[in-house]
Amino acid sequence: MSDARLTSLGEGKGPIVLQGAMEMEVAPFIKRLKGAELEVYGDFFFWRGTFGTRPLIISQTGIGTAAAGAATALACALYQPSLIVNQGTAGGYGDLAVGDVVLASALYNANARYLGRDGLRFMELGSLEHESVAAMDFPDVPPLLETDERLRYILEAFLKKSGASYRTGIIASSDQWNEASEQIRRIREKTGALCEEMEAAAVWMTAKRFRVPCAFVRIISNNNERGLSFDPSVCEALYRLLKNFLM
Repeated sequence: MSDARLTSLGEGKGPIVLQGAMEMEVAPFIKRLKGAELEVYGDFFFWRGTFGTRPLIISQTGIGTAAAGAATALACALYQPSLIVNQGTAGGYGDLAVGDVVLASALYNANARYLGRDGLRFMELGSLEHESVAAMDFPDVPPLLETDERLRYILEAFLKKSGASYRTGIIASSDQWNEASEQIRRIREKTGALCEEMEAAAVWMTAKRFRVPCAFVRIISNNNERGLSFDPSVCEALYRLLKNFLM
């Protein structure tokens, strides 16, 4: 992948930050990081080094929205990254198979829910700060958090060229773990989501405050709608796919 195409997104300033929630999601990258130095802030871990010839910060964010948001704020403040690549595993919806890849065109915050007299609706948390009548008009489908178009275009071209089995679409993000197949089907039909995970929306909202572009890539590790069990080996498969993109 061309350095010019990637670094132009952040005007060439600062390293790339690569995030994963769990140790198994970042371990393949850490093993190949040249000159790796661990920096610890509280219970947040960052490995600084080079990947190929490119400066790279690897961040193990921890699981869930609170941890991911805090880790992203630290990374943005400490390292002033040019961009963030948030990657890891996800539970697939519909016909997605274990090992398939999802590139987020948009996310939605499935934690931001309003339960009114007429049933479940969704909130856009940022709009609540304005305390306007419009902000209180909660839709019955979740507001979408659109991902960076230029970065998504570069990643999609890369995935297409690599021959990977991937889809571009919506990711559901929240501190929820849905296992009942009927519940997952209802979520999929209502929102159009391709998969679910627990960090991306918090990363998006935090990085936006620092004006850092983000890409969100997930590999399907299980699909409870189809009864497909969790397979941790997909983390290594996602590493093999993304390593050339990062170099």
